Amino acid sequence: MSKLKEQTALEKERKEYEEELISSVYEDFDRRQQERLFLERQWELNRNFLSGNQYCDVNSRGEILSDDKTFFWQNRGVYNHIAPIIDTRLAKLSSVRPTVSVRPKTDDDVDVASATLAEKLIENAFKSTKLSAVVESATVWSETCGTGFYKVLWDADGGNKVGCADGKDVFEGDVKVIAVSPFEIFPDNLFAGEIEDCNSVIHAKAMTVDSIKEKYGVKLTGEKVDITTLTQINSHATDKKQTNYLENAVIVIERYEKPTKEMPNGRLTTVAGGKLLYAGDMPYTNGENGTRTYPFVRQCSFRKAGSFFGSSVIDRLIPVQRAFNAVKNRKHEFMNRLSMGVMTVEDGSIDVDDLAEDGLSPGKVLVYRQGSKAPELMSESSMPIDFNLEEEKLLDEFVIISGVSNVTSSSSNATLSSGTSLEILVEQDNARLLTAAEELRESYLEISRQIIRLYAQFSVGVRAVKTLDDFNKVRVYYADKSAVSSDDVYIVNENELLHTARQKKEMVFKLYESGLLLDENGKLRPETKEKVLSLLGYKELDYQKGLARLQQEKAQRENDRLRKESVLTDEIDDNAIHVDEHTRYVLSEFNSLTEEQRQRFYEHIKLHKNALTNQSIGE
Repeated sequence: MSKLKEQTALEKERKEYEEELISSVYEDFDRRQQERLFLERQWELNRNFLSGNQYCDVNSRGEILSDDKTFFWQNRGVYNHIAPIIDTRLAKLSSVRPTVSVRPKTDDDVDVASATLAEKLIENAFKSTKLSAVVESATVWSETCGTGFYKVLWDADGGNKVGCADGKDVFEGDVKVIAVSPFEIFPDNLFAGEIEDCNSVIHAKAMTVDSIKEKYGVKLTGEKVDITTLTQINSHATDKKQTNYLENAVIVIERYEKPTKEMPNGRLTTVAGGKLLYAGDMPYTNGENGTRTYPFVRQCSFRKAGSFFGSSVIDRLIPVQRAFNAVKNRKHEFMNRLSMGVMTVEDGSIDVDDLAEDGLSPGKVLVYRQGSKAPELMSESSMPIDFNLEEEKLLDEFVIISGVSNVTSSSSNATLSSGTSLEILVEQDNARLLTAAEELRESYLEISRQIIRLYAQFSVGVRAVKTLDDFNKVRVYYADKSAVSSDDVYIVNENELLHTARQKKEMVFKLYESGLLLDENGKLRPETKEKVLSLLGYKELDYQKGLARLQQEKAQRENDRLRKESVLTDEIDDNAIHVDEHTRYVLSEFNSLTEEQRQRFYEHIKLHKNALTNQSIGE
């Protein structure tokens, strides 16, 4: 009896704890929603202006309302300059795709080989997660709202199938990267400079009840949910224009709490529909030195001092766009008056209703009362020059504020008379995008680090990694946990916006003309030629079809053999390439080689040099 009472007391205590935890999450979420309301309204306004709905504004209650016409005859045309500016920025940022590499923990051969495998894992993860498309989606959010996010997860059902258990397929698992809208991220501190500065972060999203049942095994009652504002839409709502919603869904709230002394592994609490779906440690050791942290990566368009969320160029362009629409519409109204005319008539002299209905159609006969004054058109002056001047000033304002000039947003520009002028303008435009481009590159770095750390945490056994080399040849590598011993990731290539493709090609030609690419005999070596053609984008013109690279790989395999046994040269060896590769290896591994191993290398290198000498004598 006492055991039954004890179990009942424990069950009651557990239930009270869960109810208290659920209540705290919902209260926390509601508070953060209210604190961030003014930011969300600005984001919605940005999205409206980008899509062309530009006659709206935020009222004093924080609601977005449409502006109505003051008079029925007013022009309300939209002359959207924001959309092409954002399109141009996105097109330029799409060229920023960093190449990442991994530094080995030490200069030991095993660590160097592990770092190479880690690079292949990252490269393979980029392809399997379709990271380019994910980055494009997140960049659209950052350019529109000022901030975009990535969520780096481990998908237990990803990767290759490894077997079956209990009638279900078992997979090796793989990383998963998704783009997350800023509408779904709620930090506990809106003034935090970095994600790591927050004590907790909430990720809230709308999910269908069927998806929740499949993922968590909990059956909930669905509702109609606005997927942007994450609020329930009442069935009696009067807003007939509401289209951004999800049927039979609930709001899933994930609260990630930073590790503390009391909770060294942090805490993740997931609730939905008033029920607790998960409560436990943060799932991933994705921080430095095996710590647990948030699985999010932030990307800003422009960072704001003392603000968690960044700003968008649209924030600055909205006043200019409103003024431009007003000037263009006033011009058209003035032109309508000039073309249609404004007629003055004496009261009672004609049928005013008939004139208002039909207007002054060609050949129309106006009948007016005998003895009264004949109707006449009011005299109108020509279009005031102030309209044109103001329009030109506003167009210049678009360029000054956005940093996107006519040379990149239009196909032709008659005001530029030389290629040098064009090049200078392109460089200036690119310079204005460097901040956003560097944010994107930093996102790649952090995503790569988290990918490596997730592989280190969840990888079991050996994983086959398929990659394509420069000549579209499939190569298979086999990696285990030792391949992810280092997470020191860095970017190899420089920012793509610093130099255009044409500038890079010109630099290659200049290096060739200066003789810096030639060897001591004044010739362009085959392996150098192969790399130059690849850089220029014409690697298919290489008549050797990658022979230099294959010779290097053969020499590298021989290096491993020479540590164990003597190796003879082959007839097909390119002796010059083999001498370079073997010599480079001996110099880099000199301290780790025994005297016997060095002698084997020296004898092998001597064979190649003798073959070179005989070849030169024969020529």
